[in-house]
Amino acid sequence: MRTGWIRVGALTAGMAATALWADPDRDAGDTVSPNIRLYGHFTPSILSIDDGVDTYTNLVDSAHSGGRIGLWWDNAFGEPRLQFNAEFSLGLRSSSAISQGAVPPLIDFGTYSVRKFELVYTAGNWGRVSVGQGSMGSDGVTESDLSGTGLATHVGITDTAGGYLFRTAAGTISTLRIKDVFPTFDGGRTRRLRYDSPDLNLSYFGQLRFAASVGVEDIGRIETLNDALSDVGVFYSNRLGTFDIAGSAGLSLAETATGREPQIAGSFSVLHAPTGLNVTAASGSRNNGGSYGYTKIGIRRDWFDVGETRLSLDLYEGIDTFGAGTRTRSVGLGLVQDLEAQNVEVFLGLREFSADGTGAVRYRDMRSVMFGLRWKFRKLQNRRSVFEGMWQG
Repeated sequence: MRTGWIRVGALTAGMAATALWADPDRDAGDTVSPNIRLYGHFTPSILSIDDGVDTYTNLVDSAHSGGRIGLWWDNAFGEPRLQFNAEFSLGLRSSSAISQGAVPPLIDFGTYSVRKFELVYTAGNWGRVSVGQGSMGSDGVTESDLSGTGLATHVGITDTAGGYLFRTAAGTISTLRIKDVFPTFDGGRTRRLRYDSPDLNLSYFGQLRFAASVGVEDIGRIETLNDALSDVGVFYSNRLGTFDIAGSAGLSLAETATGREPQIAGSFSVLHAPTGLNVTAASGSRNNGGSYGYTKIGIRRDWFDVGETRLSLDLYEGIDTFGAGTRTRSVGLGLVQDLEAQNVEVFLGLREFSADGTGAVRYRDMRSVMFGLRWKFRKLQNRRSVFEGMWQG
């Protein structure tokens, strides 16, 4: 099955490349086609981890916004609307996939690479139906975040260095990973059937959208990629005077070692547009899986001519996330600088991870530094080489 997906991905990438470079006599500003849109981005980063004894530094791809390339096809005939979306990972080493004793190859196209492969049918006031590999209905419910610093710091603590193992107080490496103790209870991606309602305009009270999905188990290598196979989500947005507001919440049933467990998660964010001050909160809990709370304060301003500057400070606190009586904490500081002319965002994230178990076992704190950039392939939408004029904006 994995080989089949990779072959399909290679075929689709080939079709995209043909569309991208074909017909050189057409004007460079012409789009590929009125019903085809290509997109993607590249997020090379340097991750350094201090586990309390040793320091490890590696070149990685940010797991929060991993490098990808994708294609949207649209029938371009109005409503009802049929679309196809194919999106593939660039196959680069993920920041959440390495540990003290395991560093995958920098480029490995054998890794799980099919992010999306779906048909989407939209029928006006009836809403939208999606079938195939893609996001579940509760995917993103903990990521309502108007700070603009998600590349550097966000609620997905494990995206930074999820594979690293805590050391005990004695300095020995334990079996407890960062990804084992900092859950979000957010939805994921899998092969599913999903329904999205149309946007419900509540006038002064903003807009609401609902989503629901059912999926099948999807396993990449030795890990389940999404453990919630039935869920619902609700997404909210509004503008009240000078304040932008975003919120979301999701309810799902997770397939766990103890059976099917209900979980709930959500987030809320407010941005004061004139000053750029913003605050974000997220929370989630799972039956027999613990709970957590997350808060972030930030500011985003045009201090420099090159683009917007964004700063934030966040705090994650978990209770019972890896056993009754356990505690986790993570503090993060993030900086993102937008370079508008280059379609690039440069980011720096600093984070500390703490885990307190029960009994005699104690764990040392870990610290991470992650520096990188995200370059968006906006030239993919034109019939020219993706590298031509990349620094001209």
